[in-house]
Amino acid sequence: MTETTGPNLETPEAAEPQDAGSVAGNVIDLYFEPSAAFRRIFVRPRIWLALLLQTALGVAFTTIWLQKMDAKAFMRAQIEQNPRVQELDPERIDEIVNTQARFMTSWGRIAPFFAPVVLDLVVAGFLLFMFRFFLASEVSFLQSLGIVSWSFVALGLIQTPVMLAILTLKGDWNIDPNEVIQANPMIFFEASDLPRWLGALLSSLDLFSLWTIFLLGTGYATAGRRPLSTGLWGVGIPWALLVMLKVGSRLIFG
Repeated sequence: MTETTGPNLETPEAAEPQDAGSVAGNVIDLYFEPSAAFRRIFVRPRIWLALLLQTALGVAFTTIWLQKMDAKAFMRAQIEQNPRVQELDPERIDEIVNTQARFMTSWGRIAPFFAPVVLDLVVAGFLLFMFRFFLASEVSFLQSLGIVSWSFVALGLIQTPVMLAILTLKGDWNIDPNEVIQANPMIFFEASDLPRWLGALLSSLDLFSLWTIFLLGTGYATAGRRPLSTGLWGVGIPWALLVMLKVGSRLIFG
């Protein structure tokens, strides 16, 4: 009597692909089929290339932006948003503006060369801790770093040219880069008409942030062979805490 084997329980989605795919193909699939893209990325993460692409995008943006913006006008606009600045003497305000403008100009030329590495390592390490400690998800650090680095590449490839295009069309390069793309409820309001804490909350609810959460959540769910909902919770909760800290700081410090 021959034994019959049971059905193969390994689904095509769960099987690890043997083909790492091309870099361009994986990046394109991150927009349309992120689960399939991450499975191929895990075969050969090529993290050095993701970091190189992030660095190139950052250097390209800051080089163009710093050449066209007025550092003093930019810093004055940022500083004067704080109500406490109104209590200072004009000479003191000018001193602060000049110091901050010099720092921003010099730091802005250096930071893009190492900021992606630091940011990716911190985010990957923190999310790895979240998923392994709280969600008992079997994700390796290499997988975590691959998820974060390639997600940020996909984000940067959209954000960077869009920001440059908007700044060019507006002809005002002194806008805060974080506020260039109005893909959040603040598009319906004037910042000066709202309390700063409410503006911080509404500006955090932007489409790019939500898409990044979805992309990262998909990557961690794929790596840990968990439902997408698990991945979204694991990424969404830390993001919500950061938003709460941002809103709280506006409430406390104005």
